[in-house]
Order: sequence, then structure tokens, then C-alpha cells
Amino acid sequence: MHTRNITLNSLNEEIIPYREPAWLQLMEQTNISRTLLGYIPLHWHEELQFTVVQQGAIELRILGEKIMITEGGGFFINSGVVHEIHAKTKNATYICWNIGISLFDKHIQRKYILPLIQEENTPFVILNPSNKGHKRIIQAIEISCETYNTKENGYELIMTMQYLSCLNELLPEIGLCSNNNYPIYDQRVKTILEYIHTHFREHIKLETLAKLTHLSNAETIRIFKRHVERTPFKYILDYRLERSVDLLIGTRSTITEIALECGFSSPSYFIEKFREAFHITPRKYREIKKG
Repeated sequence: MHTRNITLNSLNEEIIPYREPAWLQLMEQTNISRTLLGYIPLHWHEELQFTVVQQGAIELRILGEKIMITEGGGFFINSGVVHEIHAKTKNATYICWNIGISLFDKHIQRKYILPLIQEENTPFVILNPSNKGHKRIIQAIEISCETYNTKENGYELIMTMQYLSCLNELLPEIGLCSNNNYPIYDQRVKTILEYIHTHFREHIKLETLAKLTHLSNAETIRIFKRHVERTPFKYILDYRLERSVDLLIGTRSTITEIALECGFSSPSYFIEKFREAFHITPRKYREIKKG
């Protein structure tokens, strides 16, 4: 499996490229250092996600927490939960298994899947290999990955059985996690994100974002920082830089054109901020990535 750069819509929802639209499962292997940005940007997906770290260590940033996960460990992320992933070691690599919530018949979905995704106290579960139940989930993910790679006869059935096994181990975790006080993701933050992704080329004022959320300026900053771990202004800068990477690799536009297209006030300011973020100039970055 090769490393894929994720595709996001205006809400930062990841668009999962299923090979078979009628079979909503996708298994991928990601080497974070080989992605365009060198990290997995802030995003969410409707799908349930199971992940195992294959090599090195990663940092999962989710709901205001930064959680280190080393080789052999993993995590489950519930539907609709915003998160970001960074490498903590060179060549950090993980398996990512995305599964559509409408995969099964209505009875299974109503009795088992919906209670899971509606459980507000279980936005994610860190899979610890020293925990017997978690170890079985990790093994099921690894078996599914191997099966998916070989495409042996009936691999869809094998993966589906492994998925059901994961659910069977995970559902009791809902009760164990019911006392967790994780902050529930505020939908107003997604409203702010959507506005930023649509208007990032323009000058965005805090007052405008506050009006969207019907909050004061200070409270808007507080709820945004609580969930995204940075102020709206820092996120706008990061998002502009992320979009500039797409243009550096995917177009022949000049550095000046890219700077203006991404909302930077001047090419020199763009170069300065790009160098601060990626420790390289935009021109040199383009040369390296394009070979």
C-alpha cells in the first residue's frame, strides 16, 4: 500500500476513496514523512476508524489532548471527531482502517453502530496492547491489513468478520469510558472552519467569526482553541500554508501568484511564514517534491 495524501471538503471532512462504492471499507498504510505536508492535517470523517502504529511513534491531537502512541499501539476514532496526526519519529508509519457506518443491515446498525457513534463520552479509545481486549482489536486490524493486501479469495468476508470482532471488543468500552469528561466537539467550530476554508483568500476578522457563532470575540477564541489547539488566526495561517503546498506541487504558478492566491499580503511574508513552518523556502520545497 502506498501513502495517500488525504482529500478534504470545505468542512475538513475527509473524502474516503473507496475502491468499491458498495463495500465501504478502506485499508491504507501511511508514512507521515512522505505526505505533502509532513503531517496529517486537522480533519474528520463520518466513518469509524481503527489505527495501529506499525513503525516509530506518532502524536494524536484530539479534543485538546496530545497523545503519544508508539509501535504496536493504536486507537479508535468515532464518527465525526476532529483530529490531527504528527510523526514523533522518523518514518513513523501506521495502518488506517476506515469503515462506513452504513455497512450493515438496519438491525445491526440500529442496535450496535448507532449507539456507538451517539455515545458522546467515547469520541476515541486508545488501544493499549497490554490490555487483552485491545490486543485482540489490534490483531484483528493487522489480520485485516494482511488480508486486504493479498486480496485472497473472500477477503471482504474475512475483513468484515474481523470488524465485527473489533466492535464486539469495543462496545463494552463505552460503559468503561462513560465517566470520561472529554469535551464534546462543538458544531460551532465546524461552522468557523467552513467559513475559513471558503474565505481564506480574504482578510478574515475575528468579529465576523464571532457573529457566526453568536458569541463574544473572547469566547469564540476560547472554544476554537479548546478544540483545535490554536487560535483562529494561527489556524488561518496554517490553512493558507497547507493550500500553498497544493499549488506548489500541482501548478506552475509563480511564488508571487501562489502567495496572493492563498491570502498572504505579500510574497515576502509568505516566504517568511513558509520557511518558519517547513524549514525550507517555497521554491526549494517545489524543487524537491517535483524531483
